[in-house]
Amino acid sequence: MPLLLLVPLLLALLPAPAAADLLSDPFARPGTRGACPIGQMQCGPGNCCQPGTRCSWDGHCIPAGGTYCGGGRSCGPGEQCIDAGTRCAPVGSQKCSTGQVCLPGFTCGRDGRCIPRGETPCRDGGGCPAGSTCLPSGGCTRPGAILCETGSQCNPGFRCSLIRGCVPQNAVDCGYGRWCHPNSLCLKDGGCSAPGATRCTGGAICDPGFTCTPEGGCAPTRPPVRPEARPEAPPAD
Repeated sequence: MPLLLLVPLLLALLPAPAAADLLSDPFARPGTRGACPIGQMQCGPGNCCQPGTRCSWDGHCIPAGGTYCGGGRSCGPGEQCIDAGTRCAPVGSQKCSTGQVCLPGFTCGRDGRCIPRGETPCRDGGGCPAGSTCLPSGGCTRPGAILCETGSQCNPGFRCSLIRGCVPQNAVDCGYGRWCHPNSLCLKDGGCSAPGATRCTGGAICDPGFTCTPEGGCAPTRPPVRPEARPEAPPAD
């Protein structure tokens, strides 16, 4: 006799409660309410799940609010499965190439170590806070500072000077961190000219009120020639 025809016959021979239990739970043993106490859920052939839990596809209990990783392993609320479900980590964690797991708020550095999010990863594996720059020799610049090609660090409001050092943003750069006020000229002795001075072709510096001469010197600036005043016309009769 075909097996499918035997199933109705067997159910007919069982007491009504046992048949109902068998239909509702294929893993239940005849004559019982499954293998679990009343109030628990039969999950697979040998697991009983407490109220509030869930049953996985392969017959394992999943904690309330948890995540099923497979193979009977679960992670609790606020956790996620990592390493093919063999470990748990807080949600938002990141796994680095070295295998280290960075918790939320951290990210992988260049060497696989964890650094706070928002930091700049450096070549040495560390990180610099936001607004800082990695130094070639290690370490970080001051927050907000500018790293020059010469290695100098310039604070906000300053810029890199010629050769080395820093000068104010609006200043005249004389090199090596020396500077003069705007509209002034740098002098060879390290000083500055008066504002508004002029540098001649031969190198002479003419102060305001003087003009470069063809010989390369300075001469007083002549006042502009005013046109002669014309006599006023007599009033008309």
